[in-house]
Amino acid sequence: MTDFSFNVLAEAWVPVARSDGVVTELGVLSCLEQAHELVEIKDPCPIVEFGLYRLLVAFVLDALILADRRPRDRYDLEELLDEGSFDPHLFHEYVQACGNVFDLFDAERPFLQMVMSPADRPKPLAGLFPVIPSGIGAIHWHHYPEDAWEVSPAEAARLLTTIAPFMTAGGQGMSPSINGAPGVYVLPVGRNLYETLVLNLPLREGQEGGDGAVAWRNKSAPGQERTEATTVEALTWRPRRIQLLPTAGADASRESAVRVGRMRFAKGDSTRFRWIDANLAYQYEGARVTPVRMRENRSLWRDAGAFFLLNDLQHGRDNARVLFKRPDVIENAFALDRHDLPSRVQLYAMRTDMNMKVFEWQKAVWAVPPALGRSTRLGAIVVQELERAEKAAWALRVSIKALFPREGPGAREALAGIADRCERAYWQAMESRFASLLRYVAALDPDAPDDPEVVTKATSEWREAISDVATEQFEFAAKDMDSDGDALERLVKARGRLMANLRRALS
Repeated sequence: MTDFSFNVLAEAWVPVARSDGVVTELGVLSCLEQAHELVEIKDPCPIVEFGLYRLLVAFVLDALILADRRPRDRYDLEELLDEGSFDPHLFHEYVQACGNVFDLFDAERPFLQMVMSPADRPKPLAGLFPVIPSGIGAIHWHHYPEDAWEVSPAEAARLLTTIAPFMTAGGQGMSPSINGAPGVYVLPVGRNLYETLVLNLPLREGQEGGDGAVAWRNKSAPGQERTEATTVEALTWRPRRIQLLPTAGADASRESAVRVGRMRFAKGDSTRFRWIDANLAYQYEGARVTPVRMRENRSLWRDAGAFFLLNDLQHGRDNARVLFKRPDVIENAFALDRHDLPSRVQLYAMRTDMNMKVFEWQKAVWAVPPALGRSTRLGAIVVQELERAEKAAWALRVSIKALFPREGPGAREALAGIADRCERAYWQAMESRFASLLRYVAALDPDAPDDPEVVTKATSEWREAISDVATEQFEFAAKDMDSDGDALERLVKARGRLMANLRRALS
């Protein structure tokens, strides 16, 4: 291990986009010192991209805490934004205080890892990356042994950053990360990387407990049942003990290079308490609090209310009432008394079976008019229009299934395939209209909800699209049905049922 070295402070490994669109790689210190000149972090893998953002946020926050400059409210955030760039001395002093903890292959304190016993049997590094088949993971696109996959130190370092936000549950009692099954992480974005990092600094301190340190300053070995945490510890939570095992190899140009294809990997800390993550939206149902997660066959934009519009707004009735709270970082960003920041949010999601299976991941980018974020009443209008679209989708599905005779064999499953196809097409068509809905509602006066006529005028295009697209998809499903008398009677009734349900949904 002592023959290999990769210092994450100086070595190039964080992919960043410059203002001219060129993507390059920088070390952590260069990345932070140039953050005001860089546009964003840019990686083709969404979980890696967010993992890198989270790592840099943790680095900055911990440096500010040690310098007794921790931001505690929006006024502190505004002061940081006004500074326009990071002070290099802040990080140089921080690095000196941390000591020798930033080398990926250090013999005593490897970065984001720990030295493990030789008794811990080495495993393929492929187990860290859901795209690569490993263990009992299914083979979809890559057809080669898991032992054959290896990466550069830079790529291995990037994979390490995904552990804290996205680690799932595993076999042999291995717990997921501090948020349980991964939720949808929401990232407010500034004009440059500096502003983005500042906007994502967590301010919530009330839930903190203990004296846990950020991962690279934490001298205790993970592997305990934990009941408290600090914010910097949570940002770099350690649900696994891990040690990369580098070897001498060759890169794509066949030149001598360090390669990583194996690791030691074991159970880490488990969470026995509820943690509210600053980048997650939450759903409150009685005493149950859960992060908003990615769902099968449901585009992220359909949950826009929870991600950036709703805060302490209840839905439903009686026992079915649900309270949504948008992420703290979104709440903080909209509370800033600044109009020079573009209102863009990026979402990072990974869908699992709530255990160790990974099905898909996704990144979404939205432009959010500030007026919607600052006015709960205007945001509620958008949420109500999304609910109309949901009711119309249900009406479309029910009407398509009504085209099949109830008494026929397999009536429950009949037409389910075409109903699925038409519903997907419906939502795809409505997604292209969603941005316009946001603009129209954002242009309203905050008191507009008191005038139904004003709201109806602003949302008329959206509601017309709901009716037109739902009708179009129903007719698509109906055109290939039988033409006998019974089939025609079912068609007329199903069409009438759709029209009646659409009228109710859009009234």
